[in-house]
Amino acid sequence: MKTLEIVAVEALALRLGLDGAPDRGGPDYRAPHERPTIYSPSRETVFVRIETSGGLVGWGEALVPVGPRVVAAIVEDLLTPALLGADAADVRPLRFRLGELMRERGHLGGHQADALAAVDIALWDLLGRATGLSVATLLGGAFRRRIPSYLTSVGTATTPEELRAHWDGGIRRFKLHLGPSVEESLAVFERAAATLPDAHFAVDVHCRLDGPSALRLARELSARGAWFLESALPAEHARGYAALAAAADLPIAAGEAHRHRYEVADWLALDALDLYQPDIGRTGITEGNAIATLVNAAYRPILPHHSAALGLALAAGLHVAAAADDAPFFEYSPGTLELANSVLAEPIVADPDAYLLPDGPGLGIVVDEDKVRAAVVAR
Repeated sequence: MKTLEIVAVEALALRLGLDGAPDRGGPDYRAPHERPTIYSPSRETVFVRIETSGGLVGWGEALVPVGPRVVAAIVEDLLTPALLGADAADVRPLRFRLGELMRERGHLGGHQADALAAVDIALWDLLGRATGLSVATLLGGAFRRRIPSYLTSVGTATTPEELRAHWDGGIRRFKLHLGPSVEESLAVFERAAATLPDAHFAVDVHCRLDGPSALRLARELSARGAWFLESALPAEHARGYAALAAAADLPIAAGEAHRHRYEVADWLALDALDLYQPDIGRTGITEGNAIATLVNAAYRPILPHHSAALGLALAAGLHVAAAADDAPFFEYSPGTLELANSVLAEPIVADPDAYLLPDGPGLGIVVDEDKVRAAVVAR
């Protein structure tokens, strides 16, 4: 008899208003800010609940800012039959076998990867709860339990007064979301740097520049003392990033679109980036940890991405960052953290410039199941 036999798998597609209340409206996707990406005015995600014959439960989440019902269907229709009856203690073998289900068809990415990530996080959480150990401990131990962060979501509309208020509150590192105009980006950067001359400012332009424009922006930002330039080129353009990183005078960052170790290995072979930014809500813990090992072995740090997912994906990312050799900073959005905590029984804790690694078995957090089920999207 299996010690942790899986007897039930649930995929819960959620939609929350930005106030944390369940959103009963239908999808209303749009593409603001000229970005090549659609967004939802609500917060959408997918939680996965896995239960064993002994009544233990593990929770996982995928970063699914749009289309959560698609990912929930993949979990339920494609992955659940392979999970039922399996031993949840076999986390890595299970993750491998689940990936093999559609690998020959080229489905290691996209919504299939989202589903794999959510299940993988739930399996690690379950194993931690069964053993009484945290995910970071299961990965070999935490190098750090206080994980330095930088404030994201600082845009062109952010005023000098707002920046000073963040500084007075203890925040020292910022990421400006700018572009696609190089001139406008430089002007906004200059205003921010003049307001807080001792702060570190990175710039994210959301994959909207061509090679010459990206290089020009990188060189101009370097001359102005920028911290790093993120997502300058189309997300899949590995050779373009390699050329940019070789020619630029400041660190080049990207990687939130990466899903697994195999594509990251190809980027490392090209020496394409200075900073890698895996999102554990898109990779899962198994692949996220493998990516961290590969990247750190190439003498590069990881700076994990975290945007629209809630507390389960965030906690998973923090455990991977804590267990990585070199993970100096983690993305932080106060609004996202507040919304994430709205469906947790106990909050994830963050200082102004750092997260505290959740303490306890598995992910170290407790889901408020009533609040989660209240936010489930009707099929």
